[in-house]
Amino acid sequence: MTEHFEVDVRRDGRRFDAQATLVLPADVQTVWDTITDYGALHRFMPGIRDCKVVSRKPGTEGVEHLEVEQLGEFRFLLFAQSMKVHLHIEHQHLVMAEAKAWQFDLGLFKRRAIDIFEGRYELAAVAGKRKTPATTLRYSAVIGLHLPPPPAIGNVAIRQNLSAQLEAVAAEVARRSAKR
Repeated sequence: MTEHFEVDVRRDGRRFDAQATLVLPADVQTVWDTITDYGALHRFMPGIRDCKVVSRKPGTEGVEHLEVEQLGEFRFLLFAQSMKVHLHIEHQHLVMAEAKAWQFDLGLFKRRAIDIFEGRYELAAVAGKRKTPATTLRYSAVIGLHLPPPPAIGNVAIRQNLSAQLEAVAAEVARRSAKR
């Protein structure tokens, strides 16, 4: 499915920076189709119950602008909190998808829980002579919380959620590749 990957999470006060790199045994188009298939995210992405594109507009220099609404939950151990996120997403076809939350309601906390969320996927074909295509998928995120969680909890919760989501992406890419 993918070679082993780690999610690196660094904390600076209430801000968390996360990064991960995956090498997926699939062509760039399959990986792109998977990460940008917003209507299907609820079928394979943990924590997402519904995702819909509210608007899609072409931009300059091949950049596409989307407004997306996601409904789901944030989980940590036995804790689960419902969430509703409105994202502005920019696509640079087959290269990059960058999301910035402009509204984030986390259950009871509403707009007070998260100050910033930005996530970015970058794709690149793996160079060299290979029997099958492979794609490097880099993910980075910045998460800024309104109130800081207890010391070790934030890093663990973010690492756990991002790892589960990236593993789900890898599994879905593998499933889609097998169908081609």
